[in-house]
Amino acid sequence: MSNERSKSSTGARAATMNLHLSIASFIAMLALWIGLTGSGLWAPIVDPMFLPSPLGVAQTFWKLCMTGYQGNTLLHHFLISLARFGVAFAFCIVVGVPVGLLMGMHGGVRAVLDPPIEITRPIPKLALLPLFIIWFGIGELSKAIVIIAALFPMMTISAMQAVRSVSLRKIQAAQSLGATPAVIFRRVLLPASLPGIFTGIRVSIGIGVTMLVGAEMVATNDGIAWMALTAADFMLTDVVLVGVLIMALLGYSLDRLFRLLEAKLVHWSGKD
Repeated sequence: MSNERSKSSTGARAATMNLHLSIASFIAMLALWIGLTGSGLWAPIVDPMFLPSPLGVAQTFWKLCMTGYQGNTLLHHFLISLARFGVAFAFCIVVGVPVGLLMGMHGGVRAVLDPPIEITRPIPKLALLPLFIIWFGIGELSKAIVIIAALFPMMTISAMQAVRSVSLRKIQAAQSLGATPAVIFRRVLLPASLPGIFTGIRVSIGIGVTMLVGAEMVATNDGIAWMALTAADFMLTDVVLVGVLIMALLGYSLDRLFRLLEAKLVHWSGKD
């Protein structure tokens, strides 16, 4: 009992220290930004045209909230981008993860699907965007497909590798107890694979946000990434930074969400 209390106390202290370090890291970045831009307190080291101050970016954000950008509200641009990302991301989770699990459990499925996935995975997906537009038109479908094309192989492979890394002894132990294949999957394979699956999902979030920028480069007139890209053409650096920070916040929030889900669903991870 005393050992458990000691471990719990040590873990709590480590978590508190990590939180303090994270806050200190954020404050240091903000201080560097203020130091380079002056923020109205002293002459800026960097021209505001290239790097606006945090206060200037905050004022621009508020202005965009009030007046919008190019005829649409900031909320409209955000929701459009969120919908584009969310549809593609959800498709990859709902379809890609089960496909990866099947590939990990069945050699025949892996033999059929692994070659096309591995061959297409290294291809830069943004280079395929013009081809997707030719095939699927200039609407939302081509934008979703370019994001799916980048995330689907990653989630599939991470799920496949997670299954294949499950200890064979665990499976044999379940079989010796008379467990059916369905029970083995539900009680052994899936729980043991979840940490690897969540890792693949979290890595995919950052790549998905990056691909969102590429998806909104062509044939659209709304979206956060589109707002930032068009603002860059007019050297509106403050608007660009607002867009970049919103996308960064989107990616960070989704990552935190899946961390919480992982902690809730995979609470045994690291406790063997």
